[in-house]
Amino acid sequence: MANAREKEQFLQYLRGRGQRVTGERLALFEEIFSQHGHIDAEELLAAMKARGLKISRATVYRNLDLLVESGLARKQRLGSRGFLYEHVHFGQQHDHLVCTGCGRVVEFVSLGIAALQGEICRAHGFVPTRHTLQIAGLCNRCAEASAASDTAQSRGEVPAHV
Repeated sequence: MANAREKEQFLQYLRGRGQRVTGERLALFEEIFSQHGHIDAEELLAAMKARGLKISRATVYRNLDLLVESGLARKQRLGSRGFLYEHVHFGQQHDHLVCTGCGRVVEFVSLGIAALQGEICRAHGFVPTRHTLQIAGLCNRCAEASAASDTAQSRGEVPAHV
């Protein structure tokens, strides 16, 4: 859930751009901050409609763009799912593992990676403002299913669908 500081930042951002503070915008803001993972615009639209709110697809996309522009949300292409959104936790940088089999996204934090990025930036006289790291591969479940399928194919068997 969003804290008061994040909500105030969004309200100030809207007012500074001459945008109205509408019930739809506030409901969308609350919904994306209630999510604890990555969500696409269509999932967000469905969640809003499930709450009984009449909101258009265009309104969802337009307001997601405002949240990204305000710095309160991040938009990333993770794997082949298209763009996903997540709310930003200030001071908490994380990276992603993306399964190319099932599309699962795992967030992780590595102090070693953060230190290495700082070292690389210093060595090249670079001041970082943000970064993204995405490691694509197979989760354990998909790797096991792939191995089982490979074994069955090498024996000439018809693999079971996963």
